[in-house]
Amino acid sequence: MSAPPPNEISEERTLVSPSGGDLLSLLVDKDVITAEQAETARRRMRRAAIPSHQAVMDLGIASEEDVFRAVAETNALPFMVLSETELGEDAAKKVPAKVALHYKFVPISISRGTLRAAFSSPPSVRDRQNLRLLLGLRLDPCIAGPKDIARTLKNIYGLGAETVLQIRQDRGLGRAADAVRFESTAGQDLTTTETEDDASITHLVNQMLVEALEMDTTDIHIEPFEDTVRLRYRIDGMLRDIPTPPGLRELHEAIVARLKVMADLNIAEHRLPHDGRIRVRVGEEDFDLRVSILPTRFGETLCLRILNRASIFLEMEQLGLDRQQRVILEKLVKLPHGIILVTGPTGSGKTTTLYAALAKVKADSPERKIITVEDPVEYVLEGTSQIQIRADIGLTFARGLRSILRHDPDIILVGEIRDAETAEIAIRSAMTGHLVLSTLHTNDSVGAVNRLIDMGIEPFLVAASLVASLAQRLVRRICPHCKEKQTEINPRLRAQMARSLGIAPEEVHAWKGKGCIECNYTGYRGRVAVFEIFLLDENIQDMVSRHASTSQLRHEAREHGMRTLRDDGWVKVQAGFTTIEEVTRITSTLDLTYEVPEDNEN
Repeated sequence: MSAPPPNEISEERTLVSPSGGDLLSLLVDKDVITAEQAETARRRMRRAAIPSHQAVMDLGIASEEDVFRAVAETNALPFMVLSETELGEDAAKKVPAKVALHYKFVPISISRGTLRAAFSSPPSVRDRQNLRLLLGLRLDPCIAGPKDIARTLKNIYGLGAETVLQIRQDRGLGRAADAVRFESTAGQDLTTTETEDDASITHLVNQMLVEALEMDTTDIHIEPFEDTVRLRYRIDGMLRDIPTPPGLRELHEAIVARLKVMADLNIAEHRLPHDGRIRVRVGEEDFDLRVSILPTRFGETLCLRILNRASIFLEMEQLGLDRQQRVILEKLVKLPHGIILVTGPTGSGKTTTLYAALAKVKADSPERKIITVEDPVEYVLEGTSQIQIRADIGLTFARGLRSILRHDPDIILVGEIRDAETAEIAIRSAMTGHLVLSTLHTNDSVGAVNRLIDMGIEPFLVAASLVASLAQRLVRRICPHCKEKQTEINPRLRAQMARSLGIAPEEVHAWKGKGCIECNYTGYRGRVAVFEIFLLDENIQDMVSRHASTSQLRHEAREHGMRTLRDDGWVKVQAGFTTIEEVTRITSTLDLTYEVPEDNEN
């Protein structure tokens, strides 16, 4: 290979990183940091022997974009926002994954034998020469933020590409993966028990789990097909495809076997469904992973539900209830007897609401005895007797509930009413002086009445015991970093919002997220709940005893002031918590019509 021309060597010599003082001074001149913060960063540089930009990032005194724009400026290099840059397919095909991942750069484009690539810091002369020998291309470097680079590399080459490609130079997975401790349900430490042959699969599985935890994922889906494996994370209630590297299909059986070992499942059984649990600790946070495995045509498909024991517990003020709803719920949990149901689909936050209610009871009435029966026990509530369901030995909800009554509780929490036996015991408990809290799978709050009747409970028993049913859904919260006012609102929805909120149409407001790196360009970050509270007053109790239809009960409740899920959604839109699109998405079945909407309608 011939030596590079003199003008290229001269250009390389200008890429030596400037002193920390130059970078810090530039950040001070741009009012990104103060002089005092710059001095703190200098002390950290000397003490930890790290570059100036790393010191600033470690201290958290400036954003990544501001810091690396300054790095680019001090090195006379352009700064790139990769999410806003068109990446050439020829560049990604020319650069092998192991090269891009080892040198941590994103190939952007190739033109006339020169590769434009984004680095988080200027490449050294040695790295430039190595890359020219490896790729046969000259290098035109630019600067981008390390998070932007990591995200783009994952999108190009797939999650865990370095492991799938058998890159073993660095056996660890970075600080995040090393900080994770995996345990079986029996308490066995699974972090370091693998043999040398299993290490790469272990690393790949750990990386999938760590990535999911860092992205606040609630469910991991690993689905095999004939030629590929589809990896998806449910984030803020929406499934998001995660890029995977070529060759992952051949490793699918090994990935399944590894997860079965972690969940104490039979690795030799491939014909039947499996269910298990994995305990994970990341720093001071504990996570439970509920593993479900189903046999399919092309192999076993996995779903891992992630439960964060810390985040599942919220105060009542944090649930998303407005003042009126919060006052109603506080009155309900102070009742001496009756049944209060929380309804909604899986993953709608029902358990979180029940725990918040129990915490309120404990704080206001510590003399009341609380016993719970759950599957699984998702949060440890101090001072409360909690029973874990064990269906394999006959400890079901019904059997546990029957035994609980002999312990003289004031409040009973039943994780879920699944069958007629559990429903009947819960009804009898409520009618003999106990307050029963539970969940039920129905589409709205009013539907809980006829769901109980369909289970075989007599209508007069439902009327005598059920005091309230609360339905809830989770809608995505607008990202606060890119939130902006929505200028155009569909006239039909504007009128509907105005009627629901009792305001003039011109007073209706809405917001949306533009999309930024903080929300992965979705416009949403986090979720907030919308609620519907159905109270059974004497008039509605009489209707229930006569076995009134769900539509009749709903009409009567609305006449007496019940706010529906959509009505509460409009309140959240007006307050700037969520978008019109989110509310219509989660309540779309409540607004079916034969009319064909225009193209511009939401």
